[in-house]
Amino acid sequence: MLKMLTIGLMLLYFSLNLAMADGGHPKTSAQVTDPKAFKLLKEKSIDPKTGFPKTLDPDLFKGKAKKAYQIAKEIPEILAKMPCFRECEVYGHENLLDCFIDNHGAG
Repeated sequence: MLKMLTIGLMLLYFSLNLAMADGGHPKTSAQVTDPKAFKLLKEKSIDPKTGFPKTLDPDLFKGKAKKAYQIAKEIPEILAKMPCFRECEVYGHENLLDCFIDNHGAG
């Protein structure tokens, strides 16, 4: 059971990273590249019910990016525990969920 869960999480992780490279992002909700500005955005987007930042609406995107934002919206508690290996820390990102607070997750 644990092995299946691990494999499932790995597939999810790789599919999200592929979607992030898809480029299906909107012209609004631009990526925040300043770490200080991103920290403010993250603090303002905290959902009081979950304690996690809210992701952008998946309907703002198309294709793989839309699917990735939908997944991020559904399982923020998992993505918050996963590192992002796309060198996002220069933007102030601390985990994979942070990529979906702005349009960074769409590539």
